[in-house]
Amino acid sequence: MMAQIISATARLKGAGRQAPGELKRDRFLRQASELIASARGFAAEKRWDRALELAYRAGLRTAGARVAVSPVAKRRRLPSSAWEQLSLVSAADKAWAAEFSRYSRIRSRVASGLEDAPSSETVFAVLELAARFLDATVSDGEFDDLAA
Repeated sequence: MMAQIISATARLKGAGRQAPGELKRDRFLRQASELIASARGFAAEKRWDRALELAYRAGLRTAGARVAVSPVAKRRRLPSSAWEQLSLVSAADKAWAAEFSRYSRIRSRVASGLEDAPSSETVFAVLELAARFLDATVSDGEFDDLAA
């Protein structure tokens, strides 16, 4: 039987790598941050439909980040809704999912053209919710390295 020889450099090459879930989490959190910044810009221009869409998407990306590093991500049969998936992560995540789910209908109606534009109050509520969710996620212990 031949002994397996592994060089020290080969062993170190994989040492700094992130798990696939962590890579996905990091990408989603960066996207969420960019979407919130863009949503704020559209809100400043009073383009309420675009601001709502981007703020809502920021919430979805943050939910995806939380699911990506949870045991839920390894399940074979996941619900198709991001909010339903998030609800499976923890009790706190279930509360976040419930808050965002309240805005699913208005977001869908605006996106499909059934409603012209959401109220500024609705947009600012979703924008504030998305920003709080992202902040809470980044300040979580697992996400400290992204707070910079």
